[in-house]
Amino acid sequence: MNLPINASAKMEYIQRVFLRVQDFMQKDHELEELMSFLDSEPPEFRSVAYESASMEIGMRDLSSTKELNNWKLFYQRAADVHTFHMEIGLGWAFAKVEIPVDAYLKSLEPVMSRMIFDGIGYYHGLFKGRRTVKSQLLPEGFEEQELSGFDQGLGRRLWYIAKGEVQEAADLIQSFQATRHHDLWRGVGIACGYVGGNRKADMELLLDLSGSCKKQLQKGIALAAMSRKASDSVSEDIEQACEIICGMPLMDVLILETGLGEQYYSKSGIIS
Repeated sequence: MNLPINASAKMEYIQRVFLRVQDFMQKDHELEELMSFLDSEPPEFRSVAYESASMEIGMRDLSSTKELNNWKLFYQRAADVHTFHMEIGLGWAFAKVEIPVDAYLKSLEPVMSRMIFDGIGYYHGLFKGRRTVKSQLLPEGFEEQELSGFDQGLGRRLWYIAKGEVQEAADLIQSFQATRHHDLWRGVGIACGYVGGNRKADMELLLDLSGSCKKQLQKGIALAAMSRKASDSVSEDIEQACEIICGMPLMDVLILETGLGEQYYSKSGIIS
């Protein structure tokens, strides 16, 4: 299978992967059969397939029993490899079913709540864009930590809205209140690093435009690198992003960000 090489085409491919899994899950499948289907996706974006399945399983659990037993079983089977995306997928489920997350967080340990709220933020940016992006309104009742994750996910969505065009993404962030810029830039870093497809000059410009939010952009790239390392899908794109935006090779980024990795992936064994 020939995968796309530029950012916009990669985004379109990612969206097709997500929807293809949703179509497959319209019929009931045993977990083993589902995972075999997910693993048939080439490694570069296989985690996206797991994210889609995570959303669907989480949504079914929340809609029926209000428990997450099936989701937890799925998570236990694949979290070591696809942690980042499976937690984001659960965030999609909470957003779609419109059930508050707070009552579930204790039972979800060691799942990292920021990634759940990241999924909620991306979902709101995608399906409630007029309210979330144009009017820049936030869900009511969010705590500060939840807003940080929400804006991280929204930052990822802004990168998709801009289709990987650096100046457009920077302009979108600039339109938000300055207090939100750091989390939005971290989200842009995650999306840029994970999706790939940008030229060297694009990433140099992205680093320049991030200004005082440079460290958050770099943390986003580091998180993308952690996800790629865990899923054994390290690409030239993420290696180049580490070199240009973080100023060091990918493995050095992972070593430097060990503390961050432990915070997000305490059970995943990403850094060895």
